Amino acid sequence: MRIKKWEMTATALVLSTVLLAGCSNGNEAASTMNVTVKVASAQQGRIGQGEVYTGTVNPSETVNIVPKMMGKIAAVSVDVGTPVKPGQVLFKLEDDDLRNNLKIAQSNVDAAAAGVQTAQASRESGIVSANSGVVGSKSGVISAKSAITQAQNGINQAQSAVNQTNTALKQAQIGVSTANNVIKQTAEALKTAQSTLTRTQSLLSNGLATQAALEQAQAAVSSAQTAYNNAINAKANAEDQLQAAQNAVATANKGLATARESYSNATSGYANANDGYSNAQRQLAVSQSTAGIEASQQKLKQAQLNVDIARDQLDNAVVKSPSNGIVVTKNIEVGEMTPSGAASLVISDIDTVHIIIYVPAGEIDHVQKGDSVQINVSASNVLATGQVTRIDPQSTNGNGYPVEIAVSNKDGKLKPGMLANVSFISHEAREGLIIPTKAVVQDGKHAYVYIAVKGKAIRKQVTIGTTSGAQTLITGGLKAGDQVIENNQALLDSNTTITLSQNG
Repeated sequence: MRIKKWEMTATALVLSTVLLAGCSNGNEAASTMNVTVKVASAQQGRIGQGEVYTGTVNPSETVNIVPKMMGKIAAVSVDVGTPVKPGQVLFKLEDDDLRNNLKIAQSNVDAAAAGVQTAQASRESGIVSANSGVVGSKSGVISAKSAITQAQNGINQAQSAVNQTNTALKQAQIGVSTANNVIKQTAEALKTAQSTLTRTQSLLSNGLATQAALEQAQAAVSSAQTAYNNAINAKANAEDQLQAAQNAVATANKGLATARESYSNATSGYANANDGYSNAQRQLAVSQSTAGIEASQQKLKQAQLNVDIARDQLDNAVVKSPSNGIVVTKNIEVGEMTPSGAASLVISDIDTVHIIIYVPAGEIDHVQKGDSVQINVSASNVLATGQVTRIDPQSTNGNGYPVEIAVSNKDGKLKPGMLANVSFISHEAREGLIIPTKAVVQDGKHAYVYIAVKGKAIRKQVTIGTTSGAQTLITGGLKAGDQVIENNQALLDSNTTITLSQNG
C-alpha cells in the first residue's frame, strides 16, 4: 500500500495553529487542569522523501530446530516468545543410555591403550630374545666351523695312519718272504751239513777220515741246525709282525672311516648352524617389526574415535540455539518423543529484521542497493533508519519489484508481522531530531513543543529544519529521547499536570 506524501509549509503551520496560540498568559485554568496526552519520542535521524511504501516486519532468519537424534524429551528450558542467544540450552533428551555408551567406549580406550603397551613390551622382549638367538646361533656356526676343521684334521691324521700301517704291512710282508727264503737256505745248508756228517762218519769208519773232520762235520750240522731253527723263529716273528701290520691297517682304515663320518657330521652341523643363524636373523627382523604395535595403536585410535562419537551423541542430547532470536514455535513437551518430520522449535532472528516493499517500475531505477530509508512503525513507536540489501530484478504479480530492507532491532521493539511505513532518504537530507508534525505549535515567528517531564507539560522553543507530511525535523531546542506531546496542546501551558494516555 502506498500513501501520498504532502508537504506542510511554515505558513500552513501558522494557519493551523493560530487558535492554539490564542491562549492568554492569564490562562490559569490550564495550569490547574490534568490533561490526558499522547507522547512520542524525539529520535535522531533524517526524514524520508517521496512515496511512502508499506511493508511487513519479518525476521532476518528463521531456524528450524531439529535434534540430530530421536529421543524422549527430558527438559525444556524455553517457551514461545523466549529470547535466546547462541549456545543457550533449548531442551534436553534423556541420556542414560548415551552416558553408559560413553563409559563403555572409554573402557575400550583403556583396554586398547593397555594393548598398545603390551605390544610394545612384547616387541622389546622379542627383540632381546631374538638378539640372544642370533648371538647363540652365530656361536653355533663358529663351533660347527671349528668342528669341520677338527674333523678335517682327524681325516688327515687317520689317512696318515693308514699310510703308515700300509707301509708297515708291506715291510712285514717282505719280512715274511725274507724269512721263508732264509728257511729254505738254512734247510738246504742243514741237509748238506747232515749229508757231509754222514759221509764223514762213513769215511772215518773206513779209516778214510780223521776224527777232526768228523768233529768239524758235526759242528757244521749243529751250526746249520741252529741257523735253521733261527730262520724258523724269524719267520714266526715276521708272520706275527705281518698279522700286527694287517690289524693296524684295519684299525687305521676304521679310524679313517670314522674321521670321514665325523667330517660329514661336522659339515651337516655347520649347514644346520647356518640355517639356525638365518632363522634367528629372520626372527630378529620379525621381532623388530612394529606391525603389532601399529595394529594396537589403530585399535586405540578406533576406540578413541568411538569415544568421540559417543561423546558427540551425548552432546547431541543437549540441543542449543545456533543463533540469536526468539522462539516462535514450540512442538515439544517433557516426556514426549521428538516429533518426526517437524521442527521441535522454530527460532526467528530479530536482532536485524527485514522489510519487503514493492516499488513500481517507474521508480525502481532510482533505487540502489545500500540506499538509506526511513522506517516508521507506529505499533511500537519506532522511527529507525534501514538500508536496501536486495532488489529483485523481476516484478511480482504486477505489484512491483520486491525491495528488501534491513533494519537493526537490537532492542527487539520491532516484532514480526508489524506494519512499517518506508520512505527513501535523499543524500542531501539533513540530520536532526524527528518528531510528529502535529506536536509542533506555531506562535508568530516562533515554533515550540510541549514535552512531558515528571507528570508536567514543559514548553520548549524549537528550530524547524524541514517538514514532510506527518514528520518534522527539529534542528534545535530538543534532545534525543525527549517525550513530545502530540495532542491537546490548546489545553496546555508550562507546568500543566498531565497524564499519559494508555491507548496507542
